[in-house]
Amino acid sequence: MEEEKAKDEFQVKMDEMQKALSECQKQNQELEEYAKRAKAELENLRKDKDEEINYTMNYANQKIIEKLIDVLDDMERIIKNFKEKDSLDFTALQLMYKRFKNALEAEGLKKIETSGKFDPFDHEAVERVESSKHEDWDVVEVTQNGYKFKSRVIRPAKVKVALHVESKSENPDLNER
Repeated sequence: MEEEKAKDEFQVKMDEMQKALSECQKQNQELEEYAKRAKAELENLRKDKDEEINYTMNYANQKIIEKLIDVLDDMERIIKNFKEKDSLDFTALQLMYKRFKNALEAEGLKKIETSGKFDPFDHEAVERVESSKHEDWDVVEVTQNGYKFKSRVIRPAKVKVALHVESKSENPDLNER
């Protein structure tokens, strides 16, 4: 009997230990899943922070570049209207302009291309000019250069675009009006 009682007690203790072990395993699994989620969340936070730092570093100079574009425009106007093109002052001004422009380009400034067709993403139409020489929406004249900083337009090019002129004999409906 004592042997059976000892077996029963042993079985009860074994069942209790099995139950405790099962709960420990369940708790361990929950903690592992929690740790995995926490690790994934931490990695996402790191990625977000790295992207934010990259973005900030790439576009940190944008505001100052935007202000310096006006200086670049002024220098271009002075060079264009300079009276004594053979003078040492003109040569010095051209050299300073070239170095200044190269420094801005090295930081990521790019002049927007203005030849060809009007592009609403890069150009701002300030006037439509009647022309029989050009097709509709051809850029006829640039009134102000546009610029991109890295891949972002910071000032669209202000342009005049062509409006095709039809002669009166080509469209008789217009003659009646």
